[in-house]
Amino acid sequence: MRSKTILINNSNDYNNFLSKINIYKSILYCNTLFVLKNNINNQMIDYIINALNIKNRKKRIVYIYDSSCELIDDNTKNINICGFKNNKCYVQRKIKNGKCNGCCRMCIYQTKDGCPTKNLACKLFNCSEVRKRYEVIEYKDLKLLKVLSLKNQIIIKSDYFSKREDVLKDLYSYTLTFSTLRIVYRLTKNFIKFNRKQKESN
Repeated sequence: MRSKTILINNSNDYNNFLSKINIYKSILYCNTLFVLKNNINNQMIDYIINALNIKNRKKRIVYIYDSSCELIDDNTKNINICGFKNNKCYVQRKIKNGKCNGCCRMCIYQTKDGCPTKNLACKLFNCSEVRKRYEVIEYKDLKLLKVLSLKNQIIIKSDYFSKREDVLKDLYSYTLTFSTLRIVYRLTKNFIKFNRKQKESN
């Protein structure tokens, strides 16, 4: 396997590197080991280089997905960013609508102890109230996601209320049409389950 040294000394080098990711992740570099020489403090570069050096498609997707979740979780570690009190978030307490569990209230996977799975789309969503109070990681901040295909970048933005395993299967598929059908079917099925559960609890 040949090697290619990536030299990043300043923000211009970094932006230039980001502009070439589409080329670096292509078949042209499938047998290239990227070696980083980095003189600026930017953790994201290490994640991107690690992803580019994973040549197995599924393993690369898993690494990017899990690492992105990890970056978001580390940024909000030990912080109650939604301001939950008695299962009500900032907004629900403010408008007093009688609802609980914030944005997660429609998800069938929610538990009294929080989310039992890792959904990147959900982690990237923050309401205006949260964004006003905290500096949260947004989609544009996760440059690591550029290593994914365009199809997978679209899925990451929209695959809400799904288990990690299901999202990964959507990302593994080669066509957006098939992934979209899976997502729509799953959301419909989950919506029916949620309504049934609501009726049983009333």
